[in-house]
Amino acid sequence: MKFTEKHKFLQKFVACLTAAALLTSLFCGCSPESAAYKSIDGYEEAANAKKLYAALDSGHLTTVDNSTGKTTMEFSFMYRPDGNLMYSSMSSEGDQVLYEFHNGSEINRREGGSTDWTFILQGEEDYYVYTRDDPHPYTTEGVISVNAYALTDSKVEDAEDGGKKITFYYDPTQLASALAELGELQSFESTIWLNSEGYCCRLDQKAVFDNGGKEEVSDFSMYIDQMNAITQLSRPEI
Repeated sequence: MKFTEKHKFLQKFVACLTAAALLTSLFCGCSPESAAYKSIDGYEEAANAKKLYAALDSGHLTTVDNSTGKTTMEFSFMYRPDGNLMYSSMSSEGDQVLYEFHNGSEINRREGGSTDWTFILQGEEDYYVYTRDDPHPYTTEGVISVNAYALTDSKVEDAEDGGKKITFYYDPTQLASALAELGELQSFESTIWLNSEGYCCRLDQKAVFDNGGKEEVSDFSMYIDQMNAITQLSRPEI
């Protein structure tokens, strides 16, 4: 029941992100066909940023739809001394907003337009908890959704404070089937900002689609901050 209930809510959470979720999760199941992909400038730095992110003790993510300026997802997390994950999550699309707060021992949830919180206590049938060995998807390397698969080119630039801005360009023909529900993919690029220590602090993903002759753009940014700086979390005041 732990697996079923955990993934049931995650499916709702991810479904609420639509295009952002598709772009963010696009490469999770992909692996490079050739080691030659890894020779593309900036790829090794991006791969290291994925490892650095997964090793964080705490952090805060925000995903923004650049076409509207609306925040579509927020996720704050920290690991307790006992190894259990505490987190506060919000995902939004249209009028649908999902919230979940987990203090490492109890789940607080609010969804479907309800004004009331529901509670699942440790020991109850539907209770689950995340750890480093059984991680929440938003604490894994997959959050930094840059993969060698389908890479064709890159551009590396110096950024502020000694960091780097790396833009990766992909072959749309190799990604088209994974994003087919959004239209016929014309182009896809991903830009990652690294700070001077190699951590990812921003990730942009932009895809252009042809929908029956009409161009549509999916343009999202993810920001990562408060890395290893969160010492306490509480249920959001709504």
